Amino acid sequence: MMDVVTDLANWKSRAADLDPAVAAEVWTDPSAPASVLRDPPAAVVEFLLGDGAWQGSLSAVVRNPALPMSVLATLATRAKGHSRATISRHVLRSRANVPQLIAAAPAITAAELGKAVDGLLNGWEHRQDPSAAQTTLAKLLRAFTTSSNVRCRALAAQAFPLIVGPRHRYSKGEVSATILIADPEVAVLVALARNYHMRSLPESEQGLAVRRALLDNASPRVRAAARRAGLHVLDSHIFAALSAADGQPVPVDAAASGMEMADPLDDPAPSVRMTAITNGISEQDGARWARVLADPSPQVRKAAATRGYFTPSFVWAALAKDPDPAVRAAVAHSRWAPAELQRRLLSDVDPKVATAAEARDPLSRPVGVRPSLPADGEVMLPVSFTHDQQLRRLDFTAVTLNLTQQHHLAIAARTTTEARAEARARVIARLGTSRAARWVADRWERWCDVFAVPAPAHSMIGLERRLAAPFVGAATADDRVTSALALFDAVLGLAAAPGFAVPDHRPEHRSDALHASAKEQNEQEAADLALLTGPWEQVLLPTPVTVDTVYGPRTPAARRLLTTAARLPRARLDSVLTTRISIDDQRWRSARREAVDAVAGPHDQVYAAHFLFWDAVTAAELAAWQRPTDPLLADALWAAGAVVLYGEQMSAATVEILTSPCAAAGLLL
Repeated sequence: MMDVVTDLANWKSRAADLDPAVAAEVWTDPSAPASVLRDPPAAVVEFLLGDGAWQGSLSAVVRNPALPMSVLATLATRAKGHSRATISRHVLRSRANVPQLIAAAPAITAAELGKAVDGLLNGWEHRQDPSAAQTTLAKLLRAFTTSSNVRCRALAAQAFPLIVGPRHRYSKGEVSATILIADPEVAVLVALARNYHMRSLPESEQGLAVRRALLDNASPRVRAAARRAGLHVLDSHIFAALSAADGQPVPVDAAASGMEMADPLDDPAPSVRMTAITNGISEQDGARWARVLADPSPQVRKAAATRGYFTPSFVWAALAKDPDPAVRAAVAHSRWAPAELQRRLLSDVDPKVATAAEARDPLSRPVGVRPSLPADGEVMLPVSFTHDQQLRRLDFTAVTLNLTQQHHLAIAARTTTEARAEARARVIARLGTSRAARWVADRWERWCDVFAVPAPAHSMIGLERRLAAPFVGAATADDRVTSALALFDAVLGLAAAPGFAVPDHRPEHRSDALHASAKEQNEQEAADLALLTGPWEQVLLPTPVTVDTVYGPRTPAARRLLTTAARLPRARLDSVLTTRISIDDQRWRSARREAVDAVAGPHDQVYAAHFLFWDAVTAAELAAWQRPTDPLLADALWAAGAVVLYGEQMSAATVEILTSPCAAAGLLL
């Protein structure tokens, strides 16, 4: 007798150890006394659900056959995350131990239980021993459906296959929705509405009665769950919609089918009215959207911002002015809200709304990609991203290209079309994946937009294919595209020339494989360079244009403006954007067209306005420190630059419109 008392005292002493990891070892030992295992200290429970779940202690405890079911139930009820998954995984491995499953029910999800039932019906257990699997399945279904634990019945309602009828069919792994619908617990009915087998119930009187019981339930939670699950939509409705889309409409009498439902927007519960939005309201259904905006519950109005993928623009505008800050915050945080509305909410009087808008604002997010900019930080006009003198001259001639030069450049380019194509292929192969090749591909992004080349270089394809992409279909191109591609060829030739400096101003190391010292290789490179740059040099060089005259006599003033804009602080940058957004789009487009004509200058330079826009994009990237950045910011800076260059050729109204964004930020023009 003394030995038994001493042994029990030792177990209690170990269980009370100050180190919970040491104390938890008692609950992993099958020989531990039941009187000790029934009452684990709070510190041991906390350890098992925390570090013990990662160290393996919780797994050992759950596997202990002597563990009381009350302790397992306590652990399952309090478990979250990894500890919950650990308990669920271990108890579902021994599916024949039904009492253990019932005790661990709080840690089991409906999906995990449904997977276990599928395994007993059609999986490995069924193939190994069908009779034993059927017996285990019947015990499992009976235990969960008849349990006094609400959690167990809710799992049964959501996880098990459903039928309609007066009794369950445990041996076949099916439970009766007709019986489950009579459960008095709301949690069980909500789980039943979420059971995906509900959609496959027959459209018989019994099946429709189950659907109606959920859709017309007194509890808003049940009605909302049934609406979200789409129980009001029958297979006959889907068949009728598909037949109508196929041109063979089939009439559906909702009253005859017993499924004529009231509009969820008429429901007294906000959670049910929200389902009208989550299930979808047509963009053209203005009357229903007006009811959503007039709804007294902010929960319903908020749903239009958080879940309304097809929310029309007038609804967004109304939601952004909603008196409830929670609704405005939902608009500010929504991934679907128009960017201009979120910009306006940056200055909202409620700090929570402004914080939400700032979180969605691209200019406030930290980025890890540095914009491709000159090393000295100055905005060059036009932006070349290099100080290479030949490429600078090439950019000057591209900006000042007029229609006459364009025509002569196309004629010169066509005389060497085939030879240049062969030289181009060799140069692209030599560039490979070098820094110079990436620099050229980066330029193609801008130039394909400037020159409207029909084969843009997509950033998702390989680097060599990106370099060759603009030249697809070059043999049949018109004068405009042919002249542009001659300039593209010149860029390729100069970028492949020995000693070319990439944007960091350090000549790139060229391997022996690319640039052998053999005389033949050097001669080939020189010949390719002459072929690719020949049309440009023949037609456009020499040029009188300099860095201070490329956009006209006021080019230095425009350069100073964009450089100042590139260094604007965040608050002033927001002023530029918010003012630009507030201007009527039609008025801005009209003023912009006038500015585009003015920037062409007295010599009708074809691409000057486009090059100036990309200069403004560079300034916007510098200011926002993000690439790509907001195009409206670049548009506002472009407008100010255009006014600085040729403001005297524009009307006073146009100048006022185009300068208002930058003037609001205190930029002196």
